[in-house]
Amino acid sequence: MAQVVIDALFSLAQILEIIGATALILGFVIATLRCILQISVMGIEGTIGRYRRAIGRVVLMGLEILIAVTIVKMIIFGSSSESLGLLAIMIAIRMTLGWSLDLETNGRWPWQKSP
Repeated sequence: MAQVVIDALFSLAQILEIIGATALILGFVIATLRCILQISVMGIEGTIGRYRRAIGRVVLMGLEILIAVTIVKMIIFGSSSESLGLLAIMIAIRMTLGWSLDLETNGRWPWQKSP
């Protein structure tokens, strides 16, 4: 019985990893197509900034899904130094991207007060 539950959770973790990767790929394709369509309307200058922010949001969303899956796998299947290192790297990348996206969107760092 316990092995059935472990196998089901492992399958669920794999499905969530596929969802995370699919979100990254689809988000990139959709953002790129929107950028191409908006260039004719808004021009390249206004579109590139929006495209960069859209790609940043897509990467953040995909990384959040993958981080959640990694945490679940560590809790269920035990942690190894390799999986812990991977999780730390993913969290560092997500934090850095989040901060830089906030700086680009709002013109200030997340911890700075609004002007």
